[in-house]
Amino acid sequence: MAKQYKKLRQKVHPKQKKETPAEQPPGNDYLLIGIIIFTLVILAIGWQHLNGMNCAMYLFLLASLGLTYIRRHMNLSETQQVMAERAGLAAIGIAIALFFMICYEQFFG
Repeated sequence: MAKQYKKLRQKVHPKQKKETPAEQPPGNDYLLIGIIIFTLVILAIGWQHLNGMNCAMYLFLLASLGLTYIRRHMNLSETQQVMAERAGLAAIGIAIALFFMICYEQFFG
């Protein structure tokens, strides 16, 4: 009787395989590397022509992009992941704020 019940239960409710998404290895991020190199080139070529706020904006942008790359490709602990993510968001936030300050100063000031 128990064997028949098991067979019937397997036919009615077949075992579902738990599909856990396999961790994908990090991609190559060619676009991110290209943007980092482009930012470095702009900083290197225009260092003497950029004012202090422009240099700071590009440095914060470079820091944010670098932290994003590090967070994706380094084996960091959970705490380090959170810290790198927050630092990257703070750096991009400061870079955006500096961008708006530069635009305001250039067009309205």
